[in-house]
Amino acid sequence: MRITTTALFLVLLFCLQQPASAESRVALVVGNGSYERVPELPNPPHDAADIGHALERLGFKVTQIKNANAQDMRKAVIDFGRVAEGADMAVVFYAGHGMEVGGENWLIPVDAELRSDADIESEAVSLRSISAQASKAKQLGLIILDACRNNPFAAKMKRSIGTRALARGLAPTEPSDNVLIAYAARDGTTASDGDGRNSPFTGALLRHVETPGLEISFLFRRVRDDVMMATKREQQPFVYGSLSKEEIYLKAPAVNAAITAKPVPTPPSDEEKLWEETQASTERGRYQDFLSKYPSSKHAAQARSRINDLVVKEVATPPATTIPSENQSSATKPLDRNVFTAEDSKKIATTMAAQDLKIPDYSFQSTSDSPLTANSKFVGVWSNKRGWGDDGTGRYGMLIVTEVSATGLARGYYLWGPPGKRSWTKDGAGYKSFSDYIVNDKLSIGGTEVSAKYDHTNVLKLSSFRKDKPSETSSIVLRPIWQLVRVRFDTEPNAKREQAVRDSSPNKGESAKRYPEVGALGSPEPPTEGGSCSRMKDVMGCNCALKTGGYIYPNPRSNNHTGYSFRWTNSSAYSTCLHAAGRR
Repeated sequence: MRITTTALFLVLLFCLQQPASAESRVALVVGNGSYERVPELPNPPHDAADIGHALERLGFKVTQIKNANAQDMRKAVIDFGRVAEGADMAVVFYAGHGMEVGGENWLIPVDAELRSDADIESEAVSLRSISAQASKAKQLGLIILDACRNNPFAAKMKRSIGTRALARGLAPTEPSDNVLIAYAARDGTTASDGDGRNSPFTGALLRHVETPGLEISFLFRRVRDDVMMATKREQQPFVYGSLSKEEIYLKAPAVNAAITAKPVPTPPSDEEKLWEETQASTERGRYQDFLSKYPSSKHAAQARSRINDLVVKEVATPPATTIPSENQSSATKPLDRNVFTAEDSKKIATTMAAQDLKIPDYSFQSTSDSPLTANSKFVGVWSNKRGWGDDGTGRYGMLIVTEVSATGLARGYYLWGPPGKRSWTKDGAGYKSFSDYIVNDKLSIGGTEVSAKYDHTNVLKLSSFRKDKPSETSSIVLRPIWQLVRVRFDTEPNAKREQAVRDSSPNKGESAKRYPEVGALGSPEPPTEGGSCSRMKDVMGCNCALKTGGYIYPNPRSNNHTGYSFRWTNSSAYSTCLHAAGRR
């Protein structure tokens, strides 16, 4: 019995020491440049080699093929699908020629001849088949195509069917729920091969792909910005697909990596010590002090982002503007949390019906226990009685933001109504789900040309551009039908407060106390002296100043006989507020 137990223990120990049969990260990298029947592309083999090495450094098991013919590519895709099954991540990178035929995308092997569009299925490899193999991964299937170059095959290709389209670039695609597909240039446009070792797209990808703690969505945002700058906005990368709320990293944040690797501990630098003390602070000045001492720190971007968040909170929750009584500590009422009621649902449904909107199956995820953040103001249903365009005659639009995570990831639906007389397209009403990070009070509706910007008069301004004519733009301003949070201001007159203001007013011979302008980061906090808009000569202007982060201050020379004046701190928001209030 003892021998049997010992033998079983040894077998178990041996099994535990064996590596897992499936790789957790796998990648297929293809670079086709030496085409047999069209001019050579110099960069794809370099692009593929450099990306392959980067993925290996990121822990991927990489299969790399160069200048592959049709048989080699098909075999590589099938073999890749087998190792992708059960892996956490499966990545495919392709550099070379690609084309769209009849609405389907194809990657072109080096031995392709393509005399006719009917030859495409036998001589090329479909993007659909690659996407099916990548989708076998458990967490993420990622396909990166630097394949939107000008296509030399299209000019000489005969069409077997007269109506079969041969478009520039690649066609838009709709991948499965765990697959992202990144194009070097958005659908219908072409990408540059570049003059250096790498194409502009691959060069930008190499600069950012190994950045620790860069979430996959932000990785491709950085790539997009770099490419648009390098090509003078002539090439715009685009990503198709929608993932879950789980944050995905090709390279984990440095803290997590350090825990995994368990490096020999080294004493933290003065910079790191100061950052450790600063990052938990809610005082804007602490982050500004850090940036003044270490402007080139690796934490600089995070510090600036934190400053912006705090500024948003300061504007959303202005300082008290009246002198509190003994039983009242602030004239600005706290941030409210609204409950979504049946009455709210009925009001929204009525608006949707009146505007012929299609209704998605939505629900709000924020609970009474979840903490409110600066971005919680986005959660709600936003609408307008007018449509898109300056004259309001375009389609109706509605934005439903169902949740915003602590990291700023917003989810919801964008709805559009039937076309108007001046609508750019004539497709019917519909809706699209979206998932995007809020950055500087702005988010994008994935898969569309629409972006939403929050204005501190509590409106969302939606902007869009015409896909076939980007210089033509349009916008619509949406206001909340229901909103998760709301800031209310108490600017009503109060006898006790008014008496306190009069008692505390400066003497006529005393020079007025002056305050510097507020608005730029690092400027002094707005004063909290009392005063009331109801007694100002310009009541509307005063209310708008307070709602957009301004303040009231003592001024014995004021022309309203109260001893107080008001000042705004954000000219754009102030002007928008006045316009919305009816002042022209």
